[in-house]
Amino acid sequence: MGLQWILGFGSSCTSWTWLHKLRRAMVQPGRDPISGTVEVDDCYVGAKKSGKHGRGAVIKTLVVIIVEVEGKKFGRIRFQQVIDTSSKSLEDVIKRAVELV
Repeated sequence: MGLQWILGFGSSCTSWTWLHKLRRAMVQPGRDPISGTVEVDDCYVGAKKSGKHGRGAVIKTLVVIIVEVEGKKFGRIRFQQVIDTSSKSLEDVIKRAVELV
């Protein structure tokens, strides 16, 4: 119920599903790199506060998300906090998380 309240989900079923997805994604460092087709995106994470939203929001944390895509489903997930979305920062995160072929 706490996750439902924090993330603002409308139903406990949705929060239960996300709880298990997040638990599955949170594994030990040093794990095998993800491979195959991946998607990379960034987002800001933090509580609702007044002021600027999205890029440039001082109180939020910038996170890069890398997802292994398996057809219409997703596989393993990697999250990494970054300072900015420069090509250098993103390239470093991707090289650590993805098995380059």
